[in-house]
Amino acid sequence: MGNPKIEAEARGHLIDVLSILHPGAKRNSLRRMIDHGRVLVDGNKASRAKEIVSTGSIVETLSRTEGDGPAKKKVDGLPDPDILYDDQELLVVEKPAGLLSVATPKGESDTMFDRTLNWLSRNQSTRAHLVHRLDRETSGCLLLAKSPEVRSILQRQFKDRTVERIYHAVVFGKPPADSGVSNTRILETKDKRVRLVPKGERGGKEAITNWRVEQSAAIHSLVRVKIDTGRRAQIRLHMSEIGCPVAGDTRYGRGKASVNRLCLHASALEFEHPDGRRIRVQSEIPSKLFSELKRKSL
Repeated sequence: MGNPKIEAEARGHLIDVLSILHPGAKRNSLRRMIDHGRVLVDGNKASRAKEIVSTGSIVETLSRTEGDGPAKKKVDGLPDPDILYDDQELLVVEKPAGLLSVATPKGESDTMFDRTLNWLSRNQSTRAHLVHRLDRETSGCLLLAKSPEVRSILQRQFKDRTVERIYHAVVFGKPPADSGVSNTRILETKDKRVRLVPKGERGGKEAITNWRVEQSAAIHSLVRVKIDTGRRAQIRLHMSEIGCPVAGDTRYGRGKASVNRLCLHASALEFEHPDGRRIRVQSEIPSKLFSELKRKSL
């Protein structure tokens, strides 16, 4: 499905044309779309809500992952991203725990996407295109492309499940076996929450989580996880299902961890580069996860 677009029937302000294209959206939300570089007029990025649109012009809105932020804005004060891999086609950055991958409709200005875009615009005069996302509480490898064409190539690999996605999690207790596969389906509800679909019930989307215990300690275990699908909160839900919720999971687990973060880290990505090479990018497991693993008591 393509991006929403409309042909202007009369000369007027851009914000008025957007109101026709998105009749349910508030005008402040439409202005944020413009500010975040998500509105094109005849293929060119718009910058002002009161910009005059000519009769017959094509107005198009991009998704939040396509928007590469306003070409003009270099936001002062945003921290530079930690770069794990960088070449002419793509880059992999390390997302900190607690930081959004990309802005929500609220229009947050400090996200991993914004930090990367800001860094690229200052250092390479190029743009960023988000290939996938990590949940806000999860840290680790995040892949971005430097062109829409490369983004499409990489996203196809995610869809075809040829990307190897490895995570490490510190979980409560010890799993019932040294390794296993969790495949209970996951349903996203109308209020944007997610839950497991009990066996025998219909609905939800396929979710496959392969896990293996790497270390066991007094009250925690370190688990290596490989996911074949990328549902929201998938690892957290599946670990909770086997009785070993991720440490620090306040929604599906047992509350806050002593290290004050969710102990889940995207530690490796392996994919095929557009030039045909197979690339593996790794991120070191944060020391906080090992600190939580070594706890002697709750």
